[in-house]
Formats: sequence, structure tokens, C-alpha cells
Amino acid sequence: MCVSIFLCTFAVYYFQGVMSKVRITAVRQTVYRDLMKKYENPILHACTIQQGQDWISIDGQCPEGMCASAWASMREFVESLSRGEGNFYDGWMRNPMSAMISCNDGFRPMSFYIELIEGATSNPTLPVSPPMVVSSPIDKATERVHKLILAIGDQTMPRRQIIAYLGLKQNSRCNFINNYLKPAMAKGYIVMARPSSPNSPEQAYRLSADGLDLLARLNS
Repeated sequence: MCVSIFLCTFAVYYFQGVMSKVRITAVRQTVYRDLMKKYENPILHACTIQQGQDWISIDGQCPEGMCASAWASMREFVESLSRGEGNFYDGWMRNPMSAMISCNDGFRPMSFYIELIEGATSNPTLPVSPPMVVSSPIDKATERVHKLILAIGDQTMPRRQIIAYLGLKQNSRCNFINNYLKPAMAKGYIVMARPSSPNSPEQAYRLSADGLDLLARLNS
């Protein structure tokens, strides 16, 4: 009996010690009433989330009561933070272990601030295994940019073709834009082939002079 109680207590404290917690806070909602009037069918209770409402994600899991559409927009960021990864886009946020993400409602998007509030830790009274060596978030971000540079090469390519070259799913548009295209464009490595029509369905991308220099270094 005593052994069972000890094991249960050990398990509770141990697993509490390794849980990671990410707070998700609804900070602001923007409502485009002109677009709603022009395009949307009137619906009741389109969004029930209130500003200031918050949730806690445990180990990167979707918290109870979270809007499924909003979760789809923030999931990758929450999961990354829960693994101790951050510094998205090499210095985007003042707090590197945070992100500001909006849901994908085009009429009334809600902006969410997500932040790591408790990372995986070890109980100091228990034996601690040697830490695993993992790639840093910056290394992963840089690796994705390099993959994109190599995929485009000296060509001008549309998004779908680039996604295919990278081996990503064609429905992973957000993943491609947020994790590959935006970081590379922010560094000045990639430019639009049609800069005057950024939202053109025929938009394509090519390497800038800096991008071509990086390509030469990557191929050397």
C-alpha cells in the first residue's frame, strides 16, 4: 500500500515537472462591417470569444473551449513554444517565447497573444538525464530559408511549384508563407515577380541579388 502511494505521488510530481504551459489571450478583435454588409450572410453568434478571455494549453494541446478555426491558425506556434522553441522569424517579438496570431475570420478577426508561461523542467530531487542536443529555433528557421533558396534557384516560380519542390502538401499554404516565404523575403533574399500585384493568383517569386549570392554559397 505504501509503495503504491509513493509511486502515485512520484508520478504526479514528476509529470507536473515536465509539463509545458502556453497561455493564449484574446487581446483585440477587428470588425470589418463594410465587408460584412457587402459579402456576408447575416448569422448570429459568429464569434463567441471575448476580448481578455484566456486559455492554457498543456504540452501543445488544444485547450477546452478554444475556437477550432482560431486553433488552426495558432497551433504550430503553440506547439513550438511548448517544445521550448521560439524567436520566430529571428526577432519578431519582444518576448522571444511569444507570438501574436490572428484567427482566419476575414470579417471579424481576433488577435491572440500566445506566450510560454511554464516550460519543461526537471524536479531537482530526482536523477536528471543528460540534456538532449536539439537544433535551435534560429537554426531551423535558417534551414527552411536555405531550402527555399535552393528550391527556387535561378528560376522564377509560382507558389504551387515551390511548395511541390519543397515536398510540402499543397494545402499547407499558411505553413509555406509563414515559415518559408515571409522569413526569406524579410531578409531580402526573395522578391515578387509582380510586385505591383502582390495578391495576383499568377504571382511568382525569384531570388534577389542577395539571394543569388546565398545560393552560390550554398552550392559551393
